Amino acid sequence: MASPKYRDLNIFFNKNQETGDVSFSTGNSSIVQSIKNIVLTKKGERPFNQYFGTRLTDILFDSPTYAELALLRSEIRTALDSLEPRIKVNSVDILYPIMESTESSDIKINIKYVLNQGSVNTQEQTLILTVNEL
Repeated sequence: MASPKYRDLNIFFNKNQETGDVSFSTGNSSIVQSIKNIVLTKKGERPFNQYFGTRLTDILFDSPTYAELALLRSEIRTALDSLEPRIKVNSVDILYPIMESTESSDIKINIKYVLNQGSVNTQEQTLILTVNEL
Protein backbone atom coordinates (compact mmCIF):
# COMPACT_ATOMS: atom_id res chain seq x y z
CA MET A 1 0.00 0.00 0.00
CA ALA A 2 1.43 3.37 -0.99
CA SER A 3 1.83 6.00 1.68
CA PRO A 4 -0.79 8.74 1.60
CA LYS A 5 0.09 12.10 0.12
CA TYR A 6 -0.50 14.96 2.53
CA ARG A 7 -0.70 18.52 1.29
CA ASP A 8 -1.35 21.75 3.20
CA LEU A 9 -0.78 25.41 2.48
CA ASN A 10 2.70 26.50 3.48
CA ILE A 11 2.43 28.40 6.76
CA PHE A 12 4.71 31.18 5.47
CA PHE A 13 2.72 31.56 2.20
CA ASN A 14 5.89 31.28 0.14
CA LYS A 15 5.45 31.75 -3.60
CA ASN A 16 5.74 28.68 -5.81
CA GLN A 17 8.43 29.56 -8.37
CA GLU A 18 6.82 27.50 -11.15
CA THR A 19 3.17 28.52 -10.81
CA GLY A 20 3.43 31.89 -9.05
CA ASP A 21 0.77 30.67 -6.63
CA VAL A 22 1.09 29.96 -2.91
CA SER A 23 3.33 26.95 -2.28
CA PHE A 24 2.24 23.82 -0.46
CA SER A 25 3.79 21.81 2.32
CA THR A 26 3.60 18.09 1.54
CA GLY A 27 4.17 14.73 3.22
CA ASN A 28 5.60 14.61 6.72
CA SER A 29 6.50 18.31 6.64
CA SER A 30 2.77 19.02 6.29
CA ILE A 31 2.07 17.07 9.48
CA VAL A 32 4.97 18.70 11.36
CA GLN A 33 3.67 22.13 10.33
CA SER A 34 0.20 21.21 11.59
CA ILE A 35 1.53 19.94 14.94
CA LYS A 36 3.51 23.15 15.47
CA ASN A 37 0.48 25.21 14.56
CA ILE A 38 -1.74 23.39 17.08
CA VAL A 39 0.79 23.42 19.94
CA LEU A 40 1.96 27.03 19.50
CA THR A 41 -1.45 28.61 18.95
CA LYS A 42 -2.83 30.11 22.14
CA LYS A 43 -6.09 28.50 23.19
CA GLY A 44 -8.97 30.81 22.28
CA GLU A 45 -6.90 32.76 19.74
CA ARG A 46 -8.65 31.26 16.70
CA PRO A 47 -11.89 33.05 15.83
CA PHE A 48 -14.95 30.81 16.15
CA ASN A 49 -12.89 27.94 17.64
CA GLN A 50 -12.12 28.56 21.29
CA TYR A 51 -10.84 24.99 21.76
CA PHE A 52 -8.09 25.14 19.12
CA GLY A 53 -4.55 25.34 20.53
CA THR A 54 -2.95 24.95 23.94
CA ARG A 55 -2.00 27.07 26.93
CA LEU A 56 1.74 26.70 26.27
CA THR A 57 2.25 30.45 25.86
CA ASP A 58 0.63 31.03 29.26
CA ILE A 59 3.55 29.31 31.01
CA LEU A 60 6.44 30.68 28.96
CA PHE A 61 7.30 33.40 31.46
CA ASP A 62 6.03 31.68 34.59
CA SER A 63 7.64 29.09 36.79
CA PRO A 64 5.17 26.24 36.39
CA THR A 65 4.81 23.49 38.96
CA TYR A 66 5.20 19.82 38.07
CA ALA A 67 1.40 19.54 38.22
CA GLU A 68 0.96 22.40 35.72
CA LEU A 69 3.46 20.78 33.34
CA ALA A 70 1.59 17.48 33.65
CA LEU A 71 -1.67 19.25 32.79
CA LEU A 72 0.00 20.95 29.82
CA ARG A 73 1.35 17.59 28.56
CA SER A 74 -2.16 16.16 28.78
CA GLU A 75 -3.63 19.23 27.06
CA ILE A 76 -1.14 19.01 24.17
CA ARG A 77 -1.87 15.32 23.70
CA THR A 78 -5.64 15.89 23.78
CA ALA A 79 -5.38 18.79 21.31
CA LEU A 80 -3.31 16.73 18.87
CA ASP A 81 -5.59 13.70 19.23
CA SER A 82 -8.67 15.76 18.42
CA LEU A 83 -7.27 18.27 15.90
CA GLU A 84 -4.73 16.22 13.89
CA PRO A 85 -6.38 12.99 12.68
CA ARG A 86 -3.37 11.99 10.56
CA ILE A 87 -1.36 10.97 13.65
CA LYS A 88 -1.64 8.90 16.81
CA VAL A 89 0.30 10.47 19.68
CA ASN A 90 2.35 8.00 21.74
CA SER A 91 3.86 10.45 24.24
CA VAL A 92 4.42 14.12 25.05
CA ASP A 93 7.30 15.22 27.26
CA ILE A 94 8.13 18.77 28.31
CA LEU A 95 11.67 19.68 29.34
CA TYR A 96 11.42 22.92 31.24
CA PRO A 97 14.95 24.30 31.88
CA ILE A 98 14.45 25.43 35.47
CA MET A 99 13.00 22.07 36.48
CA GLU A 100 15.62 20.07 34.60
CA SER A 101 18.58 22.19 35.76
CA THR A 102 20.04 22.50 32.27
CA GLU A 103 22.25 25.24 30.87
CA SER A 104 19.71 26.05 28.13
CA SER A 105 16.82 28.43 28.63
CA ASP A 106 14.81 26.77 25.84
CA ILE A 107 11.63 24.84 26.60
CA LYS A 108 11.69 21.57 24.67
CA ILE A 109 8.57 19.61 23.86
CA ASN A 110 9.17 16.06 22.62
CA ILE A 111 6.20 14.61 20.77
CA LYS A 112 6.35 10.97 19.70
CA TYR A 113 3.74 9.84 17.20
CA VAL A 114 2.95 7.42 14.41
CA LEU A 115 1.03 8.13 11.22
CA ASN A 116 -2.60 6.99 11.23
CA GLN A 117 -2.58 4.72 8.20
CA GLY A 118 -5.09 2.06 9.21
CA SER A 119 -3.46 -1.33 9.61
CA VAL A 120 -0.14 -0.30 8.06
CA ASN A 121 2.67 -0.30 10.63
CA THR A 122 4.55 2.96 10.55
CA GLN A 123 7.71 3.92 12.34
CA GLU A 124 7.43 6.20 15.34
CA GLN A 125 8.34 9.81 14.59
CA THR A 126 9.73 12.27 17.11
CA LEU A 127 9.18 16.00 16.83
CA ILE A 128 11.18 18.21 19.18
CA LEU A 129 9.82 21.74 19.44
CA THR A 130 12.31 24.18 20.92
CA VAL A 131 10.10 27.05 21.95
CA ASN A 132 12.70 29.86 22.10
CA GLU A 133 13.87 28.99 18.56
CA LEU A 134 10.41 29.35 17.04
